[in-house]
Parts: sequence; C-alpha cells; structure tokens
Amino acid sequence: MSSPRDVVVAVTDRPEGGAALAWATERARAGGARLQVVFVTDDRPSAPVHATAAARRQVQEAAEAAGVAYAVHDPQQDVAEQLLALADETTDVVVLPVRRRSATMKFLLGSIAQRVIGEAPCPVVTVKA
Repeated sequence: MSSPRDVVVAVTDRPEGGAALAWATERARAGGARLQVVFVTDDRPSAPVHATAAARRQVQEAAEAAGVAYAVHDPQQDVAEQLLALADETTDVVVLPVRRRSATMKFLLGSIAQRVIGEAPCPVVTVKA
C-alpha cells in the first residue's frame, strides 16, 4: 500500500486564498492526501507570515470538515522556497491563489506563482476567487 500523497497549498487572507484552500481541501479529500498549508500575505517570494488564529481556524475547520489530515507551515524563509521544499516526490499538486494583475505586474519577475510554476517537480494549479 502506498503512502498518501501531499497537496501543498498557499493560503492568503484574500478571497482567492479561501478559494485555493477549498480547492486543495477537496483534492486532498478525494485523493486521500494530506494537506500541507503555507500562509502568504504578499506576492513577493520573501514575504513570509505567521498564521493568525483566525487563519489557523479556517484551515482547521476546512480540513476537519473534509476529514483531511493537515499540517500548517509558518515559513521562516522565502515563501516560494518553502512551497518548493514541500513539493517533492510525495506531492500530488501545489495549489496557488492568484489574482488579476496589470500587464506591468505580470512582467515583473519574482512572484511566488511564477517561481513555483517554473520550478515545482509536480503539477501546479492556480485558483482565482
């Protein structure tokens, strides 16, 4: 019997973060996977955040309602690097919240989504609210 796969998700306090959490939780439930949650406040790779009590409750409630095992990771480093470190051979998918951006912002390098999409060893799904 193989071990459960991981679903890695970046969660923000914006609507797209909630949508990414919902998508990732359902994917984990459907596949019998573990949910690995990294909290993000900004779209710069070096913008880590420690989860607020409300954010932790949101994750706990979503995971428990779906019957999904989960772990919360407060990154102490580059957020993109944290996501990529979790995305290994045991990862089913990485789920990222995304929002609409201007053409100039799309051009700028360094966003978490751009880096993870380019470097992850597994599929990456982006979710909009």
